[in-house]
Amino acid sequence: MQWRSPPRLVFGLMLLYLLVAGLIGLRSTALRFNAKVRTAWLSTEALRARVFGKAYTASIRQIRRTIPEDEPYLLSTTGDLGSMLWVRFDLLPRRAVLLKPPDPPGTVDCWQNQIRWLVTATGSYRPPVLEERTARVPAGCSAEPWTRRAP
Repeated sequence: MQWRSPPRLVFGLMLLYLLVAGLIGLRSTALRFNAKVRTAWLSTEALRARVFGKAYTASIRQIRRTIPEDEPYLLSTTGDLGSMLWVRFDLLPRRAVLLKPPDPPGTVDCWQNQIRWLVTATGSYRPPVLEERTARVPAGCSAEPWTRRAP
């Protein structure tokens, strides 16, 4: 005896699936639309303050005022990698150079030694920290373009 699935049962289950999926989709759309309407008139900075907090936004604003757009900065983290990525995104168009461990004796990193700013991402929703470093041109390295005009 060969088993056949009743067409009405299959059709009913498919209809039930589409109904549930449609309701979930409508709810998701309504929630997203509601969020968009509530934040439609906010500036980028106000929206950033709403998502990350006022301390984070104030810190990013201060760092953006301090580091010139055509000068790179070293980026490190004491928190998670996600916080480092958000800080890097918020500081664009400045170029981020990831801080790497010290080189073995006898080798020189020409770039890292010439960058005078260090930004440390301290964790999700926590403000980054800006430090000024002593930038120098190591022996045997050419001066990078941003160091020629730096005070």
